[in-house]
Amino acid sequence: MLEFKVIEHNSKEYWDTVHLRELVLRQPLGMRFSSEELELENSSYHIAAFDENHKIIGAAMFVPLSSKKLKMRQVVIATDWQRRGIGKELVEFAETFAKSKHYELIEANVRQTAMGFYESMDYKKVGKEFTEVGIAHMKVEKNLA
Repeated sequence: MLEFKVIEHNSKEYWDTVHLRELVLRQPLGMRFSSEELELENSSYHIAAFDENHKIIGAAMFVPLSSKKLKMRQVVIATDWQRRGIGKELVEFAETFAKSKHYELIEANVRQTAMGFYESMDYKKVGKEFTEVGIAHMKVEKNLA
């Protein structure tokens, strides 16, 4: 049975999500987090997915942009857990959490390769494709209201 929960910045669970994000999202691009980048995450919401042994297998971060809008960042599922619907469950949990905090809109810059996933969850494209960290991205958003 998987568990999804909001975790605290700078907790052991947070550092486990940093490791997962770095391993799956950053290292393949030859990138690493700086301590400054991670310190800026202290004002964000952090959500983690845990397996039955309480090991972190997924994560997402939400940056408040205003009292009504969040930016979803760094959504990741451990490689050996991908394609099992966990990403969908993680994002749905995050959307429910966002609604409980009275947010009305989530936006994200998503890799072009993940567009099908986000479109299947009713995220809409905004604007044109652009390049971020050397990869084609699209801005998407979803109205929660």
